[in-house]
Amino acid sequence: MRIVYFGGYDRGLGRNRILMEGLGASGAELMECAAPLWRSTEDKLAAAGARPAAVATLLPRLAWSWATLLRRHARLPAYQAMVVGATAHLDLPLAARLARRRGAALVFDPLVSATETLEDRGILAAGSRRLAAVAALERRLWQLPGGILADSAAHGEAWAAALRLDRAHLAVLPVGSIPLGDGPPREARIPTVEEPLRVLYFGQYIPLHGVEVILSAADRLRDDARIRFQLVGRGQTLEAAEAMALRLRLPNVDFHPVWLPLDQLYRRFILPADLCLGIFGDRPKTTRVVPYKVYTALAAGRPVISTDSPAVRELLTPGREIHVVPPGDPAALATAVLALTERPEQRLALAVAGHEAWRQRFSPRILGEALLTLLADGFGRSAGR
Repeated sequence: MRIVYFGGYDRGLGRNRILMEGLGASGAELMECAAPLWRSTEDKLAAAGARPAAVATLLPRLAWSWATLLRRHARLPAYQAMVVGATAHLDLPLAARLARRRGAALVFDPLVSATETLEDRGILAAGSRRLAAVAALERRLWQLPGGILADSAAHGEAWAAALRLDRAHLAVLPVGSIPLGDGPPREARIPTVEEPLRVLYFGQYIPLHGVEVILSAADRLRDDARIRFQLVGRGQTLEAAEAMALRLRLPNVDFHPVWLPLDQLYRRFILPADLCLGIFGDRPKTTRVVPYKVYTALAAGRPVISTDSPAVRELLTPGREIHVVPPGDPAALATAVLALTERPEQRLALAVAGHEAWRQRFSPRILGEALLTLLADGFGRSAGR
């Protein structure tokens, strides 16, 4: 099957890389028709929030991007399906017209809803006129593709309700991760004061992650010198997190405010980590997603603690492939970290089972094969409006 990956999507985004690698590894002939649109996450959020200055600078870039996409698409041979990549929401009208002309299926892999993201991050208030305008535009855009990929059934249900989608046009394809390292360690070490347990958070400090819960858990474990927390990344709540750690005078927390390519992040932080942290916020979106950072840790063969949720239970087995705690509960997180500190054999069992879950269900090849099967069965063929 010949497939076009289309739009001004973020080529550095893990989800796009995973699906493109997976499709290629699964035997598809993959062609890219891309024109970069976004300069940064902040750029996307400003435009999605309908800030006048951001929209004014976006429109000329969007016009250039569409002109580039049209030229590149005109040179493409016949193809059977078009996939609009994550973050390329605004390219759906052009993609729908071009795919229809070629008689191809059109599938959108959004990863996130702009409306949901703006509300979840507190950028636009629920019930505000600006958020309602974004939602109205997004509803129209999401009607265009014949198929939409959701990273979990719980997330798909939320999208269907908020954006009035036909559930028959939705299919679940977990986020997944590219391969990292050689799998889980052969043994788990016993931490000491000299070589403490390395508990790792990495991410963009979005409210969904609940970094304040991690810091509160660290505060409860401040007197146990066998445990040390590392927080790696930059983002929305970093400044507040650093202020909280300073206010609490946490002796067991190290901040590394850098954004690293995945291979460097793996070598410098994930590989040496004894335990990786997922998400711990108590927002509605927390219940719907298993984020990229969790799959990354599983692919690296590291044991993971994250919030218990319908999405986690849909995709992973708590207690065997991942350790879970209630949302927004620093006491439960501290208890879990302490228990796994004292039970190296349990950390190893989680690492082994979690890595095997990634290998069998969430690797690029597995996800690519699943998408090819969907396309072969006609997914994305239903004409949008």
